[in-house]
Parts: sequence; C-alpha cells; structure tokens
Amino acid sequence: MLRTVGSSIAFAIPSIVIYSVVHLAFWPAQMSPDSLDQWQQLLTWRFDDTHPVSGTLLNWMFYQLVPSPAFVVFAHYAMFALATGYFLTELRGWNVALPVVAATAVLFPLFPPNFFLVTTLWKDVPFGTSLIVLTALLVRSARLDFDLSSWEWAAMGAAGIALVLLRHNGIILSVGAFLMLWAVRPARVPAVLLATAQIVAFVISKTFLLSALAASPQSGQLRTIVALPILAAMVRADVHLSPDQERTILAIAPIEAWKSVPCGNVVPFYFNDARVTYADVELGKVFTTAASLAANHPFVALRQELCMTELFWRPWARKHDGLADAPLEITRHPLATELGLTTQSKIPGLADWLRWFHGRYFNGKGPFNRPALYLLTGLIATIRLTIVAKRLLWVAWLPAGWNCASLVFLIQSQEYRFVWPSIAASLLLAAFAIGAEAKRRHGLGPMPAPEADRQLG
Repeated sequence: MLRTVGSSIAFAIPSIVIYSVVHLAFWPAQMSPDSLDQWQQLLTWRFDDTHPVSGTLLNWMFYQLVPSPAFVVFAHYAMFALATGYFLTELRGWNVALPVVAATAVLFPLFPPNFFLVTTLWKDVPFGTSLIVLTALLVRSARLDFDLSSWEWAAMGAAGIALVLLRHNGIILSVGAFLMLWAVRPARVPAVLLATAQIVAFVISKTFLLSALAASPQSGQLRTIVALPILAAMVRADVHLSPDQERTILAIAPIEAWKSVPCGNVVPFYFNDARVTYADVELGKVFTTAASLAANHPFVALRQELCMTELFWRPWARKHDGLADAPLEITRHPLATELGLTTQSKIPGLADWLRWFHGRYFNGKGPFNRPALYLLTGLIATIRLTIVAKRLLWVAWLPAGWNCASLVFLIQSQEYRFVWPSIAASLLLAAFAIGAEAKRRHGLGPMPAPEADRQLG
C-alpha cells in the first residue's frame, strides 16, 4: 500500500507543477457563471440542486481550510493529479515500461483541455477525478481477474458513489457501468450490490440531504430544458402539430423564437431569450409533447440527437465551429462583482499567451480540439488492449463510455467539460495501449503474476 501511495504521488508531481503554473496565470481561479452561482451557495449556505449540493458541500469543506477559490481549485487539481498518478502506478503493475509511464506523467497535464479545465472551479473536475479512479480500479480488477479484496470492491463503490453525487448524469453512468460487470462471472454479485448502493446514495442525496440542508430541489422548469431541443427541432422541420401540442409550444415562446434555436445549443434560448416564459405552461406537458412528437417523427428526433451529440462522434471540425470550454478568467458578471471576485493573474504574460493560444490553435481550429477524436482513440486503444494484453480489459472503457451514453438525452449544449472526463480517461488508456504494444513487440507480456503484485502492493 505504501509503495502504491508513494508511486502515485511521484507520478502526480509533474501534473501538480504544470497545473499550478497555469493556475497562477488565471489566479485565483477560472470561474464561469455556474462557478459563481455555486460559490455564492457555498458562502450563503443557501443551497439548491441546480448544481448537486454534494459538490457544493465538497467545495465548502475545502473552503473551511482556506477561504479562497484559489485553494478549492488547487484541491480539485491536486486530487485529479493523484488519480492520474494512481492510474499510472497501475500501469507499472501491468509491467508497462517506466519511460512510457514517465512520459505520460509529463505529457498528460500538457494536453490543453486538461490544464485549462482543472484550473476552473467546476464540479466536472472532482467528477473527472472519480471517473479516473474508477477506470484505474477496473484496470486493476481485470489484471487480478476480479479476485478482489473487500477493500478493493469498497473503493470501486466509493468512486461510483462520488460520480452519483457530483453530477446529475452520474447515476446513469455509475449504475450502468456496474450492471455491465454482470457479464464478468466473478464480479456478478458484488457488481449488483454496488449498483444497488449507487441507487441508494442517489435517493438519499435527493431526499434526506436536500431536506437536511433546506435546499431547493432542481426546479421542474429547469428540468424541462432537456425536452426543448426536440420541440425546437419539430418547429424547425414544420411538422404537423395538434392544437394541444401547438398550445404547449406557443405557451413557452413564439414560433419565430423556436425557429431561431440552433440545433446544437438550447442554453441561450432558455436563459437569455426574452420571449421565453413559463408562466402559463404545464411542465408535465412539455415532456409528453416532446415524447409524442419524437415518437411520431423519429427521423427528425434522430437528426436532432445527432446534432446535439456531435462532440461525441464527429472528429472533424466544420468552418467556424467551436466548443464552449474554460472561461480563461473570472467571468465578468454582476454576481462576480457582488462577490468581490476578479481575475488577478500572478503571471499576466503567460495568461495573455494562453488566451492567444486558445483562440488561435484550440477553439474550433481543426480536429485536435474535437472530443470525438480522443474518445475514438480511447475506444480503439481499449479494443487493442483486449487483444495484446487481456480480454477482460474491455471493462476499462465502461466509465468513459457510460459518461457519454448518459449525456445523450440530457445534453443541452456542446460543452467540452461534459465529456472531458471521458477524454482524460481515453488518453490514459491510449498510453496504456502504447505501453502494452511496446511490450508485445519486444516479446514480453504486460501482465505480471497477481500474487507477486499483491505482495508488492
């Protein structure tokens, strides 16, 4: 155990150094309107479940140690770096060569989305940490043929519960991943028990925890946002609407407003269009109307879903195509002024260069910023690992894959941070595949004896 901890810390050091330098450039943290809202909840102790209250409580605990967004962000990326270090330590358990692991420890944090996103105060960072930990534990489980101790199963369960508590799609991800372990005979009973534990954690977090904190649940009005893209697609396609369906749609906004909604992003329409109102809307009818229209016009609905999920499957960028990602500042917002938060870069020259780099080479400027490119790389790497290392390694793709699957019907805009945890896992799996392939070419298998590993660990 001590050897594993020491190795994880050693492999985490390059990440912490690189993230710290970027953090100084965007001091005290990058913060979007979502970050500011969650920070205000933390300060006022008035919670609502727009952002899962568990994530806000995690930030509050770090805030008790040092009352600054800078420390909370540091805690976020330090945990993420340690999770990365643990994954790389597990690769050494598979006998992946040290030069490959060491190179990954340096190159992984230099991947621009990694250092941009981990220095932003977003719940997606601890969520990504949990996803990397679960992926590493599944890689370890495959090596040990799922002959795991109670502590190892408990660690997997804890990582799954963290995913459930930190983001609204976490329950789908976690339960889906554990239920798919049913296909692995030694894992069947523990996997089902852990899936049940995820459901219990979800129910407690949405009932008892909200009640204990006097927190407001996510409003029905906000939940309807997931149905709006389908309604907008039907209006744009001029499908026939029944009088009841038309009344429901027009009660929210006029036809011209609906037709102006781009297929890939409903957020500006929902939050910023003055023509949108819910005063005379029966919220349940929004969902039933969207479901009915999708059933009656499946190809329109399919085209809409393909557009909403382009960041999962289209690895090439179109002209003037961009993705919403890190804000590169504390967003200039009335709430930021109210909270007394402004960007105070400690390395302004670096901050300016990073903004230039981001605008010139990253945001919408070619395929290398497309999430789909890295997701496809991770999937291919996992398939290759099942061939050159061990068939059971298909389980390593479960967290990354289920994160994307869980967003298919929940996503409202193409924001990089939603799929970034899956991208990070994909890059680490690609490094694993490179190391395993190198071992194969040298005529050496990547897997040591599990018994020896248990003695060393």
